[in-house]
Amino acid sequence: MNKDFDRRDFLRLAGAAAAQSEGRVTVLDPRAKVPPVEYRSALEGYRPFTEAELRDWRKANEEVGAAGGHAGQQTPKPQPGKGGQK
Repeated sequence: MNKDFDRRDFLRLAGAAAAQSEGRVTVLDPRAKVPPVEYRSALEGYRPFTEAELRDWRKANEEVGAAGGHAGQQTPKPQPGKGGQK
């Protein structure tokens, strides 16, 4: 392998890297323009806890029973034309 070829490539890459950094702002520059800081509270939109309205448990049980059971454990209703349960 030709060492002169490797050195020239290295010098080209170093020159290209140096050319790219000219327009960039360094983090160490105290005069660099930066976007304004936007403060957002972590508690923005917080709603304090409120007690749920209490209801008669018997009425709540009747409503669940009339709906076919608790969500996720409802009994499938027979569909017309399907022949009912097997």
